[in-house]
Amino acid sequence: MKPFTRKLAAILVLPLVLSGCATESGLTERETGGLAGAALGAGIGALAGSATGHAGVGTAIGAGAGLLTGVVAGEMARRQKEQTKKELRQEMMQQQYQPSQYAATPATTTTAAQTTTAATQTAYARPAVKQELNTKYNPRTGQTFPSNYTYDPNTGEELKLLQ
Repeated sequence: MKPFTRKLAAILVLPLVLSGCATESGLTERETGGLAGAALGAGIGALAGSATGHAGVGTAIGAGAGLLTGVVAGEMARRQKEQTKKELRQEMMQQQYQPSQYAATPATTTTAAQTTTAATQTAYARPAVKQELNTKYNPRTGQTFPSNYTYDPNTGEELKLLQ
C-alpha cells in the first residue's frame, strides 16, 4: 500500500471514529448516520479505487453511496426510537388511569309491588366517588391534577407536587 493511500484511509476513518462519540452534538440520527456512512463509504471506495488505480473516483463514489445508505439507516433508527417512545407513553397512560375504579356496579332494588310479583330489577349505580383535591400540576401548562396522576394526560409530561 502506498503511503498516500494509508494517509487517505486514516483521514477517512477518523471521522467515522469521531462520529461515534458525537451522541450529544446536536445532530439528529439521520445526520449522524449520514456522516458515518459517508466516512465508511469513502474509506471503502478509496481502498477499492486504489486497487484499480483510481483512488479519487472510488472515494467520491463510495462517499456518495455511503452517505445515502447512512441517511436511510439513521432515519430508520429515528423512527424506531419515536415509536418506542410512543408505546411507552401509551403504556404509562394506561397504568395511570385504571378504569375499574369508575365502573358501574349492579344494584338490585325491590318495591312492594315487585315483591308481590316476585320480579326484581337491576339498576346500575355509580360508586360514591369522593371529591379529591388537586395536589399535582404541570409546570409548563399550569394545569392541576389529582394526586393519583403521575403524568399529564394531554402532554405526557411528568407532574410536580403543588407547594
